[in-house]
Amino acid sequence: MQVSRCETVADVLALLEDRDGWAEPWQTFFAGLLDASGLSYSRFASRCGLSKNTVKRWRMQGGAPKSRDTYVKIGFGAAMPPQAVSDMLSRYGGYCGLNPRDSFDACCIFCLQRRARGDTRYDYAAAEAMYHRLLTGQPSNGPSSITTTKLMAHLSAVDTEAEFAAFLQEFGTELTGRKQKLERYLADYLTVHQLEAARDGGGSLHSLGLPAWVEKQLSQLRRHGIVPRRRSLTALGLHLNMTLEELDVMLHYAGMDPLRARDRLECVLIYALQQLALTHPELALGNATALLAVTRDAATRRRCTELAQEYWQAGYQSEAEDVESVAGYVRCVLEELDLEEADELLGLL
Repeated sequence: MQVSRCETVADVLALLEDRDGWAEPWQTFFAGLLDASGLSYSRFASRCGLSKNTVKRWRMQGGAPKSRDTYVKIGFGAAMPPQAVSDMLSRYGGYCGLNPRDSFDACCIFCLQRRARGDTRYDYAAAEAMYHRLLTGQPSNGPSSITTTKLMAHLSAVDTEAEFAAFLQEFGTELTGRKQKLERYLADYLTVHQLEAARDGGGSLHSLGLPAWVEKQLSQLRRHGIVPRRRSLTALGLHLNMTLEELDVMLHYAGMDPLRARDRLECVLIYALQQLALTHPELALGNATALLAVTRDAATRRRCTELAQEYWQAGYQSEAEDVESVAGYVRCVLEELDLEEADELLGLL
């Protein structure tokens, strides 16, 4: 049974009971990584810059890294190529993958490439040293003149430090270190909510009644380019009343995969948001018309215009009962299912 065919919570529970094909947990992945290396706990830990006890605990008892940097260190320790490290970051850590526009990530990509080719001098510490040595200028905040895919292709072709220095000289202004599309996308939604709050005498970010962690993570994104973890970013989108399609767009701008039906928790989110779209189409229409009034992003305007035209032409009708918020609706579904994997997300909602 596919999640799109589920009509009730009971259908979702039946689907979740079938564990075949669900994404493997970090412990299973890490055990395979460690076994493939052929190294002892001590030697593998040393290559990653971690403690032996930490590596042994992940292998025998479970648990997972608590920071993006730790995942990257594991990538270096296992001599993984950059794309494999990106996949690991996204799938198991909930972080955005390695981004050639991020100045430190660019150094990691180059060093991972060298290490995967057998040059053991290029470890995580070497990437840090290269970052501090070669990247002395301030990143540009101007518009990009080259796609991320093409920038990655140029970086992938770099083979020596001299060539990497030349790469920085040619494309240094592209290394913004920030997810500008993500920032703009979130800013548009926040503006919509602030305008709505202003009608009731509010208008400031604080007046929106968002959890304290939201303001903190938005500040980290704006000031330091730190992208929230996948669960936090998903929760933020739900607090901003995003639909399934809008959430997937946000995750894409963060360098992450869309919500995945093969992830038990995200399968439930897909179900809940699909049900909400069927019973309350006015939510998507309201978002589209409100965003058209504030956004300057061409892609967002085009998507909202198309959606608004579709809804007006089809004459969709919503159920009589109002939904106070997307986050509240999703919270009720998760609580009804009593899903263990949902504990972290529920704490954010």
